[in-house]
Amino acid sequence: MAKKSKKGVRFISKLFGFFWLGYLTIVILSVVITGFESFFGEDSGTEKLADGFTISSYNVVLDVKEDNKVDVTENITVDWYESYHHGIYKFTPLWSQYTGKDGNTIKRKATISNYRAVGDLYSLDTVKRKARIKIGSASEYVDEGEKTYVIKYTYDMGKDPYKGFDELIFHAYGDYWGTDIKNASIEVHMPKNIEGYNINFFTDKFRKNNVTDVVDYNVVGNTLYATFNEEKNYQKQLKEYCSEDWRQNEDGTCDEEYFDLYYEPLEKSLTVDIELPDGYFVGGSWNYGWGSFTISIIIFILTAWTICKWIKFGKDHPKKAQTVEFYPPDDLSAAEVGYVFNKNQASKKFTIALIIQLASKGYIKIDDLKDKDNNIQITNLIIKPKELKEFDKTLPKRQIEIKRLKNADNNLNHSEKTMMTYLFKKGDTKLLETNIDKFLAVKDKLVNYGYIEIISDNEQLRLKDVDDKKAIYDKEVEQYNKDMKKYVDEVSKLPSLSNMERIVYNRLFENKDVVILSEHHTFYKAFDDVASELKSSFKDKVHDSKATRQIGGAIFRSILILILSIISYRYIEDLDPKLNIFYYLSFICNLINLFFTLFMKRKTQYGEYITARVKGFRHFLVTAEKPKLEALVQENPNYFYNILPYTYAMNISKKWIKKFENIPVPEVDMGTFNYGSSRSYYNLYDNVYHPEPTYSSSGHSSGCSSCGGGCSSCGGGCSSCGGGGSW
Repeated sequence: MAKKSKKGVRFISKLFGFFWLGYLTIVILSVVITGFESFFGEDSGTEKLADGFTISSYNVVLDVKEDNKVDVTENITVDWYESYHHGIYKFTPLWSQYTGKDGNTIKRKATISNYRAVGDLYSLDTVKRKARIKIGSASEYVDEGEKTYVIKYTYDMGKDPYKGFDELIFHAYGDYWGTDIKNASIEVHMPKNIEGYNINFFTDKFRKNNVTDVVDYNVVGNTLYATFNEEKNYQKQLKEYCSEDWRQNEDGTCDEEYFDLYYEPLEKSLTVDIELPDGYFVGGSWNYGWGSFTISIIIFILTAWTICKWIKFGKDHPKKAQTVEFYPPDDLSAAEVGYVFNKNQASKKFTIALIIQLASKGYIKIDDLKDKDNNIQITNLIIKPKELKEFDKTLPKRQIEIKRLKNADNNLNHSEKTMMTYLFKKGDTKLLETNIDKFLAVKDKLVNYGYIEIISDNEQLRLKDVDDKKAIYDKEVEQYNKDMKKYVDEVSKLPSLSNMERIVYNRLFENKDVVILSEHHTFYKAFDDVASELKSSFKDKVHDSKATRQIGGAIFRSILILILSIISYRYIEDLDPKLNIFYYLSFICNLINLFFTLFMKRKTQYGEYITARVKGFRHFLVTAEKPKLEALVQENPNYFYNILPYTYAMNISKKWIKKFENIPVPEVDMGTFNYGSSRSYYNLYDNVYHPEPTYSSSGHSSGCSSCGGGCSSCGGGCSSCGGGGSW
């Protein structure tokens, strides 16, 4: 016997809860990720090590146009010191964040065109909002030693975003190559003269690490030439290192022994910043789109739709005030009261409560056999006499065998012709066991006129041999009528049964009137019967079915909004940064939809009314004091037992039993079951037989599905501006 069974309703409820927990987690993570990316920038990340190469020279040439387009040429000399590499790859961002001289950080969308490698095979793709060029041949390895790669593209930075000034900020090469960049230089050709303008160099794009003092540069007309001065950089860092008192020797000299551990070469990245007068750049492209904006509008409409549905179908009816109830409201059964209090409880508990209720009403008695298996025996106290039709089997059947002598003709009327057709439609003889009375009405004429012959008629046999059996039958019928009257009188004295109580009662005694619960191999079906009855006859009275039907649509809209939000931000992402609030509003709409979907369910007006009364009933049972309970027992001596199944269904049976420790209740013959012990109910609960689940021996697998092992390395790529690697 299986002691524990799967609880379908509870499982579905938990599954629904897990779904919403997962959904809410995804929404929150999406919002957090959006915020982190906006705060730290898309180029934040960790540095990786270069794979088999160093960069011995990196020269960048920028031809800047008046409309803020830049023709970029990158000459990268790579020193390969390991074999089995095909080439390099490089990322160029489609979105960039820069901090201008006014201290404001802006995000800009660029377009890249004519992206190519000169003199080498290459391929292009997009990875994490960066354009990637992959140089080299998959069928060939590059030779060890130096090789120069030339990369060209047009980088359209879009319309000048600054007010009151213009500024060229360009991250010339990235800091995520994973190796030192030696002999780095930059050459910038501006569209107009830049002599006398303020020029700065940074190792980041946020103007935090100014390295202008360690960069050698000069301006000739509209051209800027710049290179790192590593010696200046070394001396600068050494001076900063030695400025700490604890790093100085007793004679005041610097302890340089460990300086090399702190020294960081700066030739890993470079951002050039040229501050220009307002109007230096003219025109420029608008590189943004309307895809994310359109999706945001759709999300707002879907959210408004959900809110409207909630206002119409999901907004709760006015709550009813709790009332003090001494008895179950509306004569509800224990299962119905338990369902109103907590509909997610398992139907098994409701069914056990109904068994206790049957005992309290006097229909059954429950005995604890106190054997080694703690078996429970249930006896039917109201045994209905067997049906009268069972006695009819003792009477002999009336049979008449007829033979046709000639066919029907016009001397017979309609009913006589019909009878002839009925009798002989399959042959010339007929053994008649039904419609005998109709046959006897026309028999004499059919016999007298020679149409038929009676071969065998047991009517005479009945007169001779059946008298004694008929007398016995009459006595049985008389006794049946007496037993039935007694049964009706007994039942009329008992409280009536609800549909669910009748279901449990009939399931208990469908085969015999005394059952051992653990051996009753079909009673477990009552769980589904009770759940089905609650659903079909009571659920819709309490819970608004129209509101429930709206949940599916609300869930669909919530999932759709989440998907659209992710697509809008992660894949399309074409909003002008000034409109970035639409991204946040879209994710807020996810939370709004989640909220209104969770609260779409509501009770009917009757549901609010009966819930208030059930809560009032439960509150009284929990808080009732001894004088009031004694008065109710005096009014109804069986009050304790009548209310007991309701307390079990509402999870307060322990408190209820404890209240009657010092209140005398009359002895009632309900069996040897200990109704005053909550442990007994667990025993009753566990005694119900439930078939063991069956498992298929096939269809199970262990371990994981192997797809060939390993991972396809494409150099990975790091979230950086201008970074790259090898493949």
